[in-house]
Amino acid sequence: MGKIRIRVYNPCNQATRFFRNYNLFWDRLTEHLGEVFEVEENRYAEKANSDGMEARLAAATKPMSLRECEYVIENMENGEFCVLSVCDVLTSAVMGEKHNPKFKRALIAQFLTENVKHDSGSFYHKYSPWIYFPMTALDLDVYYYLRKQLPVLIDKMYFRGATGHRPILSYVSKALLEGTAPIGGPDIYFPDVIKYSVGLAVGGRGEICYRDVEYMAMGIPFIKFEYRTELCPPLIPNFHYVSIDRPSDMKLDGYGDEKHAKLIEAKFLEVKDNREFLAFVAKNAREYYVKYLAPHAAVEHTMELLGIERDWAGKA
Repeated sequence: MGKIRIRVYNPCNQATRFFRNYNLFWDRLTEHLGEVFEVEENRYAEKANSDGMEARLAAATKPMSLRECEYVIENMENGEFCVLSVCDVLTSAVMGEKHNPKFKRALIAQFLTENVKHDSGSFYHKYSPWIYFPMTALDLDVYYYLRKQLPVLIDKMYFRGATGHRPILSYVSKALLEGTAPIGGPDIYFPDVIKYSVGLAVGGRGEICYRDVEYMAMGIPFIKFEYRTELCPPLIPNFHYVSIDRPSDMKLDGYGDEKHAKLIEAKFLEVKDNREFLAFVAKNAREYYVKYLAPHAAVEHTMELLGIERDWAGKA
């Protein structure tokens, strides 16, 4: 008996395939699928990053508009399809086919339960939290081991990134926080961040950021207002990260004000000398990264969540 035929869709070209780490993940996932299925690719799009592409699935009622941060797997023999999205919002590709009986599953990297429930209704069971990715394709294990060799860490929080949609950063004391504007490229950023005792995680357009995963990979404990967004498995407050209780008036933490910044400062002062606790959190986060988020682990975990090897190929 031959392999089941599938087709994968993802807007991609030679420039965008190296745009973000998840673009490389799509390549690794496609390669893995080829070990199990007979794979046909529909991925090239001249303007992948700006215009995306239209995917014309056999079972879809109309062309599906895809961004370069989205990937579709279609079973060419029974018409079923799955959607994977690293987009910060719920897109038409994710939600547009929810009434289609051939729509099998969607994995959402920015899975905010209230939003997904609102938009999916009675089809909520087809939507699942997923994982997130570092931004860089660099081997972050290098920085994990470099950090372990440092005799002393600088006793401050660290954050580097865009500040325009994170006004809360302007209120955090510079005596406690190193940053905040970006500095150079990865070859400057990563050797710098590992020198500090604690990372600060502040949401961007979505609540989970590349930086959060990078902290985990490098064994840097990070402070974060308790996540509303879910990963699979979930990140546990004060186990995988140093958690600040989320105020009732806060949604995206980046838009917090001075009183919210004071909560960040207070949490850092509370934990900064508790080396045992910080080491505990960093260890747990690193183990989570290795098991679910590292390059090949992410592919294996994603395939397990999709269940298509079992359901389509009959593999236990």
